[in-house]
Amino acid sequence: MKASWKYAFASVKGTSHEKNGLPCQDASLCEILKDKNGQDILVAVVSDGAGSAPLSDQGSKLICALFMDEMKALLATGQGTEDVTETFFKTWLNYFQKEIKVRAEISSGTPRDFACTFLCAIISNECEIFAQIGDGAIVVSNELDHYLWVFWPHQGEYENTTFFATDVKAEEWLQYERRKGVPCFEVALFSDGLQRLALHYQTQSAHSPFFRPFFSALRSQEQSVSDKYTQSLISFLGSPPVNERTDDDKTFILATRRGD
Repeated sequence: MKASWKYAFASVKGTSHEKNGLPCQDASLCEILKDKNGQDILVAVVSDGAGSAPLSDQGSKLICALFMDEMKALLATGQGTEDVTETFFKTWLNYFQKEIKVRAEISSGTPRDFACTFLCAIISNECEIFAQIGDGAIVVSNELDHYLWVFWPHQGEYENTTFFATDVKAEEWLQYERRKGVPCFEVALFSDGLQRLALHYQTQSAHSPFFRPFFSALRSQEQSVSDKYTQSLISFLGSPPVNERTDDDKTFILATRRGD
């Protein structure tokens, strides 16, 4: 049974960034927007800035903010999820890259200085839309406590490399999927800092036991957004057991509308 959305999101600096005096280069946003009929639309966005790019923290924040603004503008004009096509994403990506080019010129740098990935999930009562450039992953649940990935993390030619939304060929690397007919009750988005914990590489599957406690706790929250839950999520992302597995920045978005 579907209920109102409950969600939480957080981005936490990795220990390697702490040691090197670097900012958190991950960014995330999640909001419940309304369509012209007053129906809820979940919009969740994650971006991971490239560790080798000096302004990637700005790039990741900008791509999340611009995409959320774009969705709000689209819905404000009376359009809906039927208009969020692959062409919509490519057009918006071109706009984002123009904004990055302006900022690169101001900083006397290059667009590569702002390199960042892009993951998003848009879920309404009618359909689910997913898009991704680069690594990290989106995981969904259609059955209780069973989780499946949407796109396997997009790796580059070499180990620990990936693709970025700031790249000239980003449009070619855009992964897009629209689903209808099988309702998505829960969704998680995360940056590559959590990949080794959340995904099972040998079987190329989502590690369902990793997600179950997070969603079980989220379902029990009375509010759509709980400060207490968010603080618990931040504490988990910065905890010693997690930092022993990864020294990278970590971002996690969780949302549920499961009412049973």
